[in-house]
Amino acid sequence: MDNLEKVERLREKADVTYDEAKRALEACNWDMLDAMIYLESLGKVKKTSDTDYYSSKTKEDKLYDVEKTIKDEERRNKEESFKNSFKRGFDRFIKICKENHFIVKHEDKKVIDLPLGIALIIFLIGWHVLLIVMLISLFFECKYSIEGKNNLKTVNSAMDKAAETAGRLKREFEDKTEDKSEHKAEKSAEDKDVKSAEDEDAKNEL
Repeated sequence: MDNLEKVERLREKADVTYDEAKRALEACNWDMLDAMIYLESLGKVKKTSDTDYYSSKTKEDKLYDVEKTIKDEERRNKEESFKNSFKRGFDRFIKICKENHFIVKHEDKKVIDLPLGIALIIFLIGWHVLLIVMLISLFFECKYSIEGKNNLKTVNSAMDKAAETAGRLKREFEDKTEDKSEHKAEKSAEDKDVKSAEDEDAKNEL
Protein backbone atom coordinates (compact mmCIF):
# COMPACT_ATOMS: atom_id res chain seq x y z
CA MET A 1 0.00 0.00 0.00
CA ASP A 2 1.55 3.34 -1.01
CA ASN A 3 1.40 6.53 1.06
CA LEU A 4 -1.46 8.04 -0.94
CA GLU A 5 -3.62 4.97 -0.32
CA LYS A 6 -2.78 5.10 3.39
CA VAL A 7 -3.90 8.73 3.57
CA GLU A 8 -7.19 7.90 1.85
CA ARG A 9 -7.87 4.90 4.09
CA LEU A 10 -7.03 6.77 7.28
CA ARG A 11 -9.22 9.68 6.18
CA GLU A 12 -12.13 7.29 5.66
CA LYS A 13 -11.59 5.32 8.88
CA ALA A 14 -11.02 8.31 11.15
CA ASP A 15 -13.42 10.59 9.29
CA VAL A 16 -10.89 13.45 9.17
CA THR A 17 -9.73 15.75 6.41
CA TYR A 18 -7.08 14.76 3.89
CA ASP A 19 -4.52 17.15 5.40
CA GLU A 20 -5.17 15.90 8.95
CA ALA A 21 -4.74 12.28 7.84
CA LYS A 22 -1.53 13.10 5.96
CA ARG A 23 -0.02 15.05 8.89
CA ALA A 24 -0.88 12.24 11.30
CA LEU A 25 0.76 9.62 9.07
CA GLU A 26 3.86 11.76 8.56
CA ALA A 27 4.13 12.25 12.34
CA CYS A 28 3.84 8.47 12.89
CA ASN A 29 6.25 7.39 10.16
CA TRP A 30 3.35 6.30 7.94
CA ASP A 31 2.10 3.67 10.39
CA MET A 32 -1.69 3.59 10.14
CA LEU A 33 -2.37 2.20 13.60
CA ASP A 34 -0.12 4.76 15.28
CA ALA A 35 -1.67 7.50 13.17
CA MET A 36 -5.18 6.47 14.26
CA ILE A 37 -4.13 6.48 17.92
CA TYR A 38 -2.41 9.83 17.37
CA LEU A 39 -5.60 11.35 15.94
CA GLU A 40 -7.68 9.95 18.77
CA SER A 41 -5.29 11.44 21.33
CA LEU A 42 -5.76 14.82 19.66
CA GLY A 43 -9.52 14.38 19.65
CA LYS A 44 -9.57 14.59 15.85
CA VAL A 45 -11.49 11.36 15.26
CA LYS A 46 -15.02 12.36 14.44
CA LYS A 47 -17.98 10.30 15.61
CA THR A 48 -20.55 9.51 12.97
CA SER A 49 -23.40 9.66 15.48
CA ASP A 50 -24.14 10.31 19.14
CA THR A 51 -25.47 6.81 19.79
CA ASP A 52 -24.28 4.66 22.66
CA TYR A 53 -22.01 2.70 20.28
CA TYR A 54 -18.98 4.86 21.00
CA SER A 55 -19.77 5.66 24.60
CA SER A 56 -20.26 2.01 25.52
CA LYS A 57 -16.85 1.00 24.23
CA THR A 58 -13.66 1.41 26.15
CA LYS A 59 -10.62 2.95 24.56
CA GLU A 60 -8.90 -0.45 24.47
CA ASP A 61 -11.83 -1.98 22.59
CA LYS A 62 -11.77 0.77 20.00
CA LEU A 63 -8.01 0.48 19.53
CA TYR A 64 -8.35 -3.30 19.14
CA ASP A 65 -11.00 -2.82 16.45
CA VAL A 66 -8.80 -0.33 14.61
CA GLU A 67 -5.77 -2.60 14.84
CA LYS A 68 -7.75 -5.62 13.65
CA THR A 69 -9.22 -3.69 10.72
CA ILE A 70 -5.82 -2.42 9.63
CA LYS A 71 -4.20 -5.86 9.96
CA ASP A 72 -7.02 -7.45 7.96
CA GLU A 73 -6.57 -4.84 5.23
CA GLU A 74 -2.80 -5.30 5.18
CA ARG A 75 -3.23 -9.08 4.97
CA ARG A 76 -5.67 -8.72 2.07
CA ASN A 77 -3.28 -6.32 0.34
CA LYS A 78 -0.39 -8.78 0.74
CA GLU A 79 -2.49 -11.64 -0.62
CA GLU A 80 -3.61 -9.53 -3.55
CA SER A 81 -0.03 -8.40 -4.20
CA PHE A 82 1.18 -12.04 -4.16
CA LYS A 83 -1.60 -13.10 -6.55
CA ASN A 84 -0.76 -10.25 -8.92
CA SER A 85 2.96 -11.05 -8.79
CA PHE A 86 2.30 -14.75 -9.42
CA LYS A 87 -0.04 -13.94 -12.32
CA ARG A 88 2.51 -11.57 -13.91
CA GLY A 89 5.25 -14.20 -13.54
CA PHE A 90 3.06 -16.96 -14.98
CA ASP A 91 1.97 -14.76 -17.91
CA ARG A 92 5.62 -13.92 -18.64
CA PHE A 93 6.56 -17.63 -18.51
CA ILE A 94 3.77 -18.50 -20.99
CA LYS A 95 4.88 -15.67 -23.28
CA ILE A 96 8.49 -16.90 -23.23
CA CYS A 97 7.30 -20.45 -24.05
CA LYS A 98 5.30 -19.16 -27.03
CA GLU A 99 7.91 -16.79 -28.43
CA ASN A 100 10.97 -19.07 -28.23
CA HIS A 101 12.04 -22.40 -29.74
CA PHE A 102 14.20 -25.25 -28.48
CA ILE A 103 16.79 -26.03 -31.15
CA VAL A 104 19.03 -29.08 -31.56
CA LYS A 105 21.86 -28.78 -34.09
CA HIS A 106 24.33 -31.30 -35.44
CA GLU A 107 27.26 -29.92 -37.45
CA ASP A 108 25.44 -26.55 -37.59
CA LYS A 109 22.33 -28.12 -39.15
CA LYS A 110 18.97 -28.01 -37.36
CA VAL A 111 17.86 -31.48 -36.38
CA ILE A 112 15.02 -30.53 -34.02
CA ASP A 113 13.04 -27.28 -33.82
CA LEU A 114 10.23 -27.27 -31.23
CA PRO A 115 8.28 -24.50 -29.48
CA LEU A 116 9.82 -24.12 -26.03
CA GLY A 117 6.53 -24.92 -24.28
CA ILE A 118 6.15 -28.26 -26.09
CA ALA A 119 9.83 -29.10 -25.46
CA LEU A 120 9.36 -28.48 -21.71
CA ILE A 121 6.25 -30.69 -21.59
CA ILE A 122 8.10 -33.51 -23.38
CA PHE A 123 11.08 -33.14 -21.05
CA LEU A 124 8.85 -33.20 -17.94
CA ILE A 125 7.15 -36.38 -19.14
CA GLY A 126 10.30 -38.33 -20.01
CA TRP A 127 13.10 -36.40 -18.28
CA HIS A 128 14.81 -39.55 -16.92
CA VAL A 129 15.34 -40.89 -20.46
CA LEU A 130 15.82 -37.59 -22.30
CA LEU A 131 18.48 -36.39 -19.87
CA ILE A 132 20.65 -39.42 -20.62
CA VAL A 133 20.04 -39.06 -24.38
CA MET A 134 20.97 -35.38 -24.26
CA LEU A 135 24.17 -36.05 -22.34
CA ILE A 136 25.22 -38.82 -24.74
CA SER A 137 24.34 -36.73 -27.81
CA LEU A 138 26.73 -34.01 -26.63
CA PHE A 139 29.59 -36.42 -27.32
CA PHE A 140 28.35 -36.71 -30.93
CA GLU A 141 28.72 -32.96 -31.47
CA CYS A 142 25.06 -32.09 -30.93
CA LYS A 143 24.39 -28.58 -29.63
CA TYR A 144 21.32 -27.24 -27.82
CA SER A 145 20.04 -23.67 -27.75
CA ILE A 146 16.91 -21.60 -27.21
CA GLU A 147 16.19 -19.07 -29.94
CA GLY A 148 13.47 -16.46 -30.22
CA LYS A 149 12.42 -12.99 -29.12
CA ASN A 150 13.73 -13.21 -25.55
CA ASN A 151 17.32 -12.78 -24.51
CA LEU A 152 18.17 -16.12 -22.89
CA LYS A 153 21.96 -15.76 -22.95
CA THR A 154 22.41 -17.37 -19.53
CA VAL A 155 20.64 -20.58 -20.55
CA ASN A 156 22.36 -20.74 -23.94
CA SER A 157 25.74 -20.01 -22.35
CA ALA A 158 25.26 -22.94 -19.93
CA MET A 159 24.32 -25.29 -22.79
CA ASP A 160 27.33 -24.11 -24.85
CA LYS A 161 29.63 -24.82 -21.91
CA ALA A 162 28.14 -28.30 -21.56
CA ALA A 163 28.79 -28.94 -25.27
CA GLU A 164 32.36 -27.63 -24.95
CA THR A 165 33.00 -29.84 -21.92
CA ALA A 166 31.66 -32.89 -23.74
CA GLY A 167 33.81 -32.09 -26.78
CA ARG A 168 36.91 -31.70 -24.61
CA LEU A 169 36.27 -35.01 -22.83
CA LYS A 170 35.73 -36.71 -26.18
CA ARG A 171 39.02 -35.34 -27.55
CA GLU A 172 40.89 -36.44 -24.43
CA PHE A 173 39.39 -39.92 -24.72
CA GLU A 174 40.30 -40.13 -28.43
CA ASP A 175 43.85 -38.94 -27.70
CA LYS A 176 44.29 -41.58 -24.99
CA THR A 177 42.89 -44.27 -27.28
CA GLU A 178 45.21 -43.16 -30.07
CA ASP A 179 48.21 -43.16 -27.72
CA LYS A 180 47.36 -46.68 -26.58
CA SER A 181 47.05 -47.85 -30.22
CA GLU A 182 50.40 -46.30 -31.12
CA HIS A 183 52.02 -47.79 -28.04
CA LYS A 184 50.57 -51.20 -28.89
CA ALA A 185 51.81 -50.94 -32.49
CA GLU A 186 55.27 -49.91 -31.35
CA LYS A 187 55.39 -52.79 -28.87
CA SER A 188 54.26 -55.20 -31.56
CA ALA A 189 56.99 -53.94 -33.91
CA GLU A 190 59.58 -54.27 -31.17
CA ASP A 191 58.45 -57.80 -30.39
CA LYS A 192 58.64 -58.61 -34.08
CA ASP A 193 62.18 -57.24 -34.33
CA VAL A 194 63.23 -59.22 -31.25
CA LYS A 195 61.74 -62.39 -32.69
CA SER A 196 63.48 -61.79 -36.01
CA ALA A 197 66.78 -61.26 -34.21
CA GLU A 198 66.29 -64.45 -32.24
CA ASP A 199 65.48 -66.37 -35.43
CA GLU A 200 68.57 -64.94 -37.06
CA ASP A 201 70.74 -65.97 -34.11
CA ALA A 202 69.25 -69.47 -34.21
CA LYS A 203 70.13 -69.81 -37.91
CA ASN A 204 73.70 -68.65 -37.30
CA GLU A 205 74.15 -71.22 -34.56
CA LEU A 206 73.05 -73.96 -36.97
